[in-house]
Amino acid sequence: MPYMGSSSRKRPVQRMNSARRQLEIVNAAFDCIAVSGHLSLSTTELAYKVGISQPAIFRHFRSKQQLHRAILEEANLRVVDELKSLISRSEMWSDPGSLIIDVVAQMGESFERSPGVWLTLICQRSIAAEAELPSEEQNGRSNKCAISQLTYALERLFIAAKDKGQANEKLAPRDVSNIILSVLFGMGQIWLNSDRGFDLQQRLEIALKGILVGYHFLPGQPTRAMPMSAIA
Repeated sequence: MPYMGSSSRKRPVQRMNSARRQLEIVNAAFDCIAVSGHLSLSTTELAYKVGISQPAIFRHFRSKQQLHRAILEEANLRVVDELKSLISRSEMWSDPGSLIIDVVAQMGESFERSPGVWLTLICQRSIAAEAELPSEEQNGRSNKCAISQLTYALERLFIAAKDKGQANEKLAPRDVSNIILSVLFGMGQIWLNSDRGFDLQQRLEIALKGILVGYHFLPGQPTRAMPMSAIA
C-alpha cells in the first residue's frame, strides 16, 4: 500500500515536467527557426539545443506532426495574446488612428523579440499541412490564427477611423490591412536576411506613415476636409 501511494503522488509531477519540457522544445524550435530562417527542423539539432537525446523528443511528442502542431499553436497563441492585451484598452478606441500605429509598432517589437514565432506564422500554411491540421487552419481562417485575428483587428480599427473622420471615405479597410501586414512580414524578413542590421521598428514606422498619407489618413483628427499638402 505505501508503494502504491508513493507512485500515485509522483504522477502529477511527471506531467508537469513533461509540459515544461514540451514548452522548452517548442521554444528551442523557435530559436532554430530564427537562426536558419526556415521551418526545416532537424530533430537532431533541436535535441542538441535542448540538451536531450533525439528519441527523448518523441517521448514528449508522438510524431513530428504533433511537434509541428505544438509549434504552430504556441506561435499563434503568443501573438493573439499580445494583440488582445493591446486592443482591449477601451479608452484607446476614441482615437483608432493612434491605436493602429500602436498595434503595428507592438507587432514590430514582437517580431524583433521573437522572430522565430513570426516566421512560423508567415509559413504557417506549409507547417499546418505537415501537421495535418484541418483545412480552415491550414488556410489561416481559424479563430486561433494570429494573422486572421490581426487582420480583423486592423479592419475594425480602420472602420472606426473612417467613422471618426480620420480616414478617406474611399479607404477599403481590408485592403489597407493586408498591405500593412505584407509590409510587416516583408520588412521583418529583410531585417533577418540583413543580419538584423537596421532598426525594424523605425523602418516600419516610416513605411506605415507613407501608407497612411497615401490614404489621406491622419491619427488624432479628422481628415475629410484636409488637403494633401497639409498631411504631407
